Amino acid sequence: MNSPTDRDFWFLPLGGCGEIGMNLNLFGHDHHWLMVDCGITFNADLNPTRVELPDPKFVMDLSDSLTGIVLTHAHEDHIGAVAHIWPQLGCKIYATPFTAVLIKEKFREKHIDITDYLKIVELNGKINLDPFNVEYITLTHSILEPNGLKIQTPAGVVLHTGDW
Repeated sequence: MNSPTDRDFWFLPLGGCGEIGMNLNLFGHDHHWLMVDCGITFNADLNPTRVELPDPKFVMDLSDSLTGIVLTHAHEDHIGAVAHIWPQLGCKIYATPFTAVLIKEKFREKHIDITDYLKIVELNGKINLDPFNVEYITLTHSILEPNGLKIQTPAGVVLHTGDW
């Protein structure tokens, strides 16, 4: 696979596209990557108690160029895998206040202090994760504080709606 250049703007879904659950999306630009969501899914057909995570190998191979994890909302299919995958990444996590409370609890259960890495973003807030400028856009959904994301780089802008 070629590396992104300053003119490229890449979208790489590692889970969640074409299925319900297991959302994990990567956006790439100028040799940097931004992860959006990191969820689980339940495979009721095979085993109703089995939880599945997206395959994080690609992300772990890129961990030095990962600018952060941005969470759109607190449904398990968007945040359920964060505490399992994050220890291999060690990057900042960005979430709105409600989602942040649930993330803190997931890490507390695993005895991991995430305090220095979890950054709270106010509703309709903006964060700069160079080369990504991310603007949270409050939406309507079946949970508190759902968000779409306007992700802007010098190569272009994309609207990530969280669920589609």
